Amino acid sequence: MEIKKFQLFRIISLFGLFGSIFYFMHVIFGRMFYEGYNSFTQAISDLTAENSPSKHIASIFTFFYGIFNVTFFIGFFVYFKGKINKLITIGSFLFCIMAVTSFFGYTFFPLTEPGYAGTFQDQMHNLVTVFVVIFTISSVILFAMGFLKTKNYKYLGIISIFTFILLFIGGMLVNILPKEYFGIAPRINIYSLMVYTGILSLWMYKYLKNNGVRTNVV
Repeated sequence: MEIKKFQLFRIISLFGLFGSIFYFMHVIFGRMFYEGYNSFTQAISDLTAENSPSKHIASIFTFFYGIFNVTFFIGFFVYFKGKINKLITIGSFLFCIMAVTSFFGYTFFPLTEPGYAGTFQDQMHNLVTVFVVIFTISSVILFAMGFLKTKNYKYLGIISIFTFILLFIGGMLVNILPKEYFGIAPRINIYSLMVYTGILSLWMYKYLKNNGVRTNVV
């Protein structure tokens, strides 16, 4: 691989971490500009709802999060395509679809107001969430199986399994927790995904650093 192209991938490898940081920043700063916001009862999407007082500041951070996230997963897929095994290749491709769906879907279909007003736009927002969840869970499962098949990266398979368990728990709690604790379940899902993305980002950066311009993966 050409050195310049390799250096570009090294830069892109950190975009996953940057994206996760920007996501957490949108939560932190969004809450600062949303008086009375309750993390236990409200969804994170309320911070970027059209009528939300924190929409403008929170949307700035989610925009950069989306750009970094999409670029990272596309870069991850392009670089590792066919290098580790088919499971990782397919999983990274599904992550690309998830990232693109999340970025454009939530950009064009934010909640109309905090909570759920039931408008067409709100319904589309929920539909986007359904697709994001499906692609995310599928990707994490494939990554778990793919990394467990390798000699040197089984620990990433274990991390993937742990992430899947958190996603499963969060998904189950959505239908169990009372309304006054509604905000807990999606935070388990989203925050675990952000941490997982950051770990993949650091792993890719370390891998590129250790392997130079070599393209074979053990």
